[in-house]
Amino acid sequence: MDEVTVSLRVSAADLDPGTVTAELGIRPTFSARRGDRRASKAGEITQRTGVWILELAESTEWQLADGITTLLTKLPKDLEVWRNLTSKASVDLYCGLHLADWNRGLELAPGVLGLLAERGIALHLDIYYDPPDTEADV
Repeated sequence: MDEVTVSLRVSAADLDPGTVTAELGIRPTFSARRGDRRASKAGEITQRTGVWILELAESTEWQLADGITTLLTKLPKDLEVWRNLTSKASVDLYCGLHLADWNRGLELAPGVLGLLAERGIALHLDIYYDPPDTEADV
């Protein structure tokens, strides 16, 4: 992968972002309650569901597995915290994978997948092909 983004996303209709912050012991990159009004690229919108997101900065220096483990080291290891959280909210790890060339692949070792599975975190992969800019023929 040429660029990788990794974010933990927690969402539920009645989600209280402050409670998630207290449970996970870290401030989110973004959070909102259902009904909050906020700016977006398309203009002002009303938040349809409660969300809590923790993003790991984009990097071309590490592989996906590195990003996942780096993000998880910032969060509680106590599996009871995760069982409690996943019982009342949807929790996933969003991974944006950006390619500058065709036919790339990656592998996640069983240990990395196990870290997600034991916490009840779903893996969401979004794969983008970002072709290099080329000059138009004149």
